Order: sequence, then structure tokens, then C-alpha cells
Amino acid sequence: MVCVRLTSRHRRDRREWATEHVYWRRNEWSNVLFSDESHFSVHPDNRRIFIWRDRGSRNNPAFVRESVRFGGGGVLVYGGISIDGHTDLYIIRDGPLTARRYRDEILRPIVVPYAAAIRDYFILMDDNCGPHRANLGENFLFEEGIVRMEWPACSPDMNPIEHVWDALGRRVAGRQPPPQTLQELERALLEEWNRILQLVINILIDSMPQRCSTLLAVRGNHTPY
Repeated sequence: MVCVRLTSRHRRDRREWATEHVYWRRNEWSNVLFSDESHFSVHPDNRRIFIWRDRGSRNNPAFVRESVRFGGGGVLVYGGISIDGHTDLYIIRDGPLTARRYRDEILRPIVVPYAAAIRDYFILMDDNCGPHRANLGENFLFEEGIVRMEWPACSPDMNPIEHVWDALGRRVAGRQPPPQTLQELERALLEEWNRILQLVINILIDSMPQRCSTLLAVRGNHTPY
């Protein structure tokens, strides 16, 4: 299993975050919009090797290879999920996502209206990548009165949207015929995103207390997801 690289500080921060949130229940998690970006390629590498391991040993450090390289070419998308709702899928075109683009193309037109439409108290979960944590975005969210969840670095295993990205990739790859161009890939992503059942999203977010408990049980180390 390939996982992000964790330092002792990462493990400590992950434990502290899990301790703070392990007793949150559905009414609290329902305030959170889990968001992220993800890359999809026209010809994904779906090769897999199946092996037998003892039950419960998947996250044994002996079976984990740590890496800091993620992403790749193809199509970059943004999306957010919450209990009983999700944002539209946004295709990020014409270059990398900068702090200004994150504010102008995502926070202002997507997150702010979503926050206003869904509930009075709203928490935005995004990770610690540069565009998300730049002062430009921080100041904008403060002005809009949107609370941002403190998020431990290197913690994709705590973000339920990772499972949605996986499901989206599988659905797109399973189309017949599969997308052959970037334009076909974009169209397939948008169509399949809207076909993901909200019940599945709700179940993923309802797993957050168990995710926190598991993270504490392994003392901030890698957890299965």
C-alpha cells in the first residue's frame, strides 16, 4: 500500500486532531463540507496485484511504502461533499490552481453560495496545500464568516471524499467505450459525478467517528481507507 510520508510531528498532529473530533456525532459532522481536488487521466493505470495477508495486517508498517508524489496529468477537478448534499464538480482548466484562482473560481462562486444555501453554521474542510492556506483565501473566508476546519497534514485517510474520487474514477473507467480524449474525460467526469448516490456520501461521512477512533488506536499512523 502506498501512503503519504508521516513524520513524528505528523503523527502527533493527527492524534491531537482525532482526540478533538472523536466524540463528534452526526449533527456536528453535518456542518462540514469535505472538499478536495483530484487528477484523472484518460488512460489510468488500473493494474493491480492481489496478495494474501493475515487479517488486520494491511496497515502493518512492513507492508506500507511511503511516498510524497501524487497527482499527474489529465483533468484536475474540484468537488465537495456533505451530509445530504454535494457541490457541482468543477473542472480546473488553463494551468495550475493558484491562491487567487482558488478564491475566484472555487471559494467565491461555489463554497460561499453552498454555505448560504445549506445551513446557518458551516465548516469548510480543505487540506493544507498552498492555494488553500494562502492569506488571500484566509482573509476572504474570514470576511465571509466561513469557519475553516483545522486539518492535520498528510491525512487523506481522514477525508471521506477520497472514497468518492475512487468511485468516480472507477465509474469513468468502466464506461463503454472509455473516454479517449480530454474532452470526453471531462464530460464523463461531470456525468458520473452527478450519478453518485447521496446515500453513499452520507455513509462515508457517518464513518468519521470510527476513522477518528482508528487513528487514535494506531497512534496517528496510517489507517486503512
